[in-house]
Amino acid sequence: MYLYNISILVESPVHDTFLHWLQSEWLPSIRHDVKFLKMLDTPHEGHTYCVQLVVNSENDIRIFRDDHLVALQQYIGTHYGEKVFLFDSTMEYLSGQ
Repeated sequence: MYLYNISILVESPVHDTFLHWLQSEWLPSIRHDVKFLKMLDTPHEGHTYCVQLVVNSENDIRIFRDDHLVALQQYIGTHYGEKVFLFDSTMEYLSGQ
């Protein structure tokens, strides 16, 4: 099993509009059980959020990236430029799952 994480760093001036779009448009379009979290203690300025998804295989992650991450990246690039930054990471469960 794998945990796929997308960390999203949002500058304060665009925070409200980006968060509204993310919660009303992008997250509801995902047909997976995703968790949406806000980082409370972060070294970055602005706001940091995480979208997490537990999947069975690395192929599931590739499918998710193709179906959802590309659209998110395109939207950010078109509407927010460098004011919103994201990076993703994949972790493999070693125990407890």
